[in-house]
Amino acid sequence: MEKQATESGTFIVSARKYRPGTFDMVIGQDHIIKTLKNALRTNQLAQAFLFTGPRGVGKTTTARLLAKVINCDNITADFEPCNNCPSCIAFNNNASLNVFELDAASNNSVEDIRSLIEKIRVMPQQGKFKVYIIDEVHMLSTSAFNAFLKTLEEPPAYVKFILATTEKHKIMPTILSRCQVYDFKRISIQDIIYQLKFVASHEGIEAEEQALHVIAEKADGALRDALSIFDQLATYAGGHLTYTRVAESLNVLSYEDYFKLTDLLLAGDMFGSVLKLDEVISRGFDGQAFINGLATHFRSLWMCKSPGTEKLIEASEQVKELFRQQAGRAPLSFIALALDLMNQCDINYRNSNNRRLLVELTLIKICQLIKNPVQENTVSANQQAKESTPAYQKTPPPPIPPSQSPGPQAPPSKQVTETNHPPKTDSRPSGLSPFGLKTGNIKNLNRQSPENGTGNHVSESQESDPEDESEPAASYFTEEQLQRAWRLFLENLTEEDKNLAISLKAANIRKASEDTIEFEAIHSLLEKDLNDNRQRILSHLKEHLNTGRLKMVITISNDETVQVAYTPKEKIQQIAQSWPNVAEFIEKLNLEVKL
Repeated sequence: MEKQATESGTFIVSARKYRPGTFDMVIGQDHIIKTLKNALRTNQLAQAFLFTGPRGVGKTTTARLLAKVINCDNITADFEPCNNCPSCIAFNNNASLNVFELDAASNNSVEDIRSLIEKIRVMPQQGKFKVYIIDEVHMLSTSAFNAFLKTLEEPPAYVKFILATTEKHKIMPTILSRCQVYDFKRISIQDIIYQLKFVASHEGIEAEEQALHVIAEKADGALRDALSIFDQLATYAGGHLTYTRVAESLNVLSYEDYFKLTDLLLAGDMFGSVLKLDEVISRGFDGQAFINGLATHFRSLWMCKSPGTEKLIEASEQVKELFRQQAGRAPLSFIALALDLMNQCDINYRNSNNRRLLVELTLIKICQLIKNPVQENTVSANQQAKESTPAYQKTPPPPIPPSQSPGPQAPPSKQVTETNHPPKTDSRPSGLSPFGLKTGNIKNLNRQSPENGTGNHVSESQESDPEDESEPAASYFTEEQLQRAWRLFLENLTEEDKNLAISLKAANIRKASEDTIEFEAIHSLLEKDLNDNRQRILSHLKEHLNTGRLKMVITISNDETVQVAYTPKEKIQQIAQSWPNVAEFIEKLNLEVKL
């Protein structure tokens, strides 16, 4: 570290006291240090450099080290300054005549640049190069930039320019093209903790790792900010930094608060969750910061669900273990839906007139996810059973009891029964045409399925939800609520599968009874789409209607005015109905239409 020439007893902030004195001491910028050392090794230093990046990441420090090493009389084998030659000693004492640091904020006019151009004409009296470090160069005026262009492009051989800025986009392209641009990145949390431990050990300060982790998170990638916070807290805590004191001083919510609140949410405790929110707000925390912190906590729980993503959690091993334990009690579907609710709360927070109520409603909805969970395990089990059963062996679904008949209009004697789909074979019964109809009777075309009391054809796959028997009884919902939930399903589906959403919009949905909904399909393709997405539709409607037991019945409309030919078979049947001679021609010649 650099030695600071100070008066006895003067306090020096850690950011200056422990400023790196060699390239190897620079934290978190290995890609830049390696490039600069290679340039020194091959003697290919540019005449102008531009260091860009966030504040407090080492731009000015690296510029000073580069200026120091190119004027060093005894550069080490690793291309580091020796710190013993007259040039290095003068530099360490802030007395070097070859290194000039300028602030563009106060030297931003054309006259200042002209004065600088006049000064660079004088060769250095000692050392090899005159180095000009211009900080916050983006604050130069346009006229000053233009006056600087020629000198920056073709400076004297003994002059090096090092420009530094936090806002690269404000610099003129003509300046950028004349410099070698080095992009500094944010310092990682682990690197900041490493440096804070180093400073704490040299200053004789006891610090818990969790306390240093909070400081590193608060610094947001800026090492200088982290060291400034460290100095402040070291004074506040009297040389002993604990996690509790640091969290209290920085006014941040501790991870313990989020773990306790998550336990309440997992237990479905709505009142306890709202009371916890009141406690947090009474301590002066903003509701949006609270909900964002809770979302970050749930994201960490999500990352713990897979060993490969645990590395994405920025926390100590002790806290990671707590995340693993809590993640084991939280279903993945609960975490995903809760994250979505918290994200919506964050989006709507600014426009809300009652922001506290918005956060409270979000917590209540998350608790409701536990009370009415999505049965993902049952869905996966059903899918696994379907995959393990051959296509030609379909277990017949259980019959619907008379008390659960689809429509209240149908008399008790007309119960809806299910039929198994027969195995598909190439042969057909005698007396049937290639269209699957009785020979010579074209009018019997769509009259082979049973009809319900309304004259509509009942779908063959009217199986009830396999989870109905184990779920709680259905709660009351209105026709309007059903239609609203169905529209929401179609809106969400449009983002995932637009074609399927367009197909399902043609279905008419109505409430048949307290625990039964009826879909009316106008053709067989729509019936198939409804059956293929049965479980998905039921899960959505159960969640938004807040009901535990729900059955789905599909009927095919027999209204001739809305019948449209969709499949190739239906198109041929329609042709046969319109032109009987065509059907007679095919049947007499014993032709077979391949579909």
